[in-house]
Amino acid sequence: MSSKLSILRVGFFLDGYTLKKVNEYYLKYHRYHARLDFKALKGWVRDYSMKLLGREGCPVEVDAHYYHPYVRHIDRVEPSFGDGQDRLEKQLALAGFEVHYNLATDIDRSGPNMQLIEDAYLCAYYHKIDVLVLLSTQGHFSTLPERLKREGVPMLLLGWNFEYLRGDTPIYWKTDPCLREQSGYYVAMEEVAEKYPPTRSAERNLFMLPYNPQPTDSNIWRTYLQKVMASLDEPRFKEKPRFGKNGYKKSPALARLG
Repeated sequence: MSSKLSILRVGFFLDGYTLKKVNEYYLKYHRYHARLDFKALKGWVRDYSMKLLGREGCPVEVDAHYYHPYVRHIDRVEPSFGDGQDRLEKQLALAGFEVHYNLATDIDRSGPNMQLIEDAYLCAYYHKIDVLVLLSTQGHFSTLPERLKREGVPMLLLGWNFEYLRGDTPIYWKTDPCLREQSGYYVAMEEVAEKYPPTRSAERNLFMLPYNPQPTDSNIWRTYLQKVMASLDEPRFKEKPRFGKNGYKKSPALARLG
């Protein structure tokens, strides 16, 4: 079988520490005010990998992994409804991501989940993937590209560079230069994001859309109650009803007889 028709196996490894910062930026400080859509992002990675490696039209398998920067909350007796960690896990599961939580030994350390390096290397070592896509900006992973190269697996780095004001404090978020230099391929995702604003009419979105967008000052339930109250104030009959001697309302036929 031709190599162009063989399955392209893509390993997509997402650094949750970086994604948390990226989502915070786009949700609070960017004009989009939206979070990244995991399913759409995975689809973009699939299509871009085919194009990058010259494998358009071939079947693609994307093995997607999300590395959470925090430890899984397993000591709660009754998890609170709508817990953010649970919602995130459900969104990732629906998009086809396997979630990896940080180790309990690193619970006090703020930073990326370093299990990603060994897991990614093992996928390459056992020839489970043809290319690895890493979404991260962290220099902690700068040793990974060289290790993958020894196994004949190229790495595509999805990095982010942006700046914004948090109050009066300027914030600069940059992709680590060493990680970028070591990677075989690099994509500036802040430029890609500008091509896919969150609109309902777009063929492709990278960001989540609100389910039922409403003006900030609207209240559907209040409007409904106002209509109900207004209907109660309206006269129930346009003309005075006609009642018989026994107090019952006459039928239209009897009413004509007087």
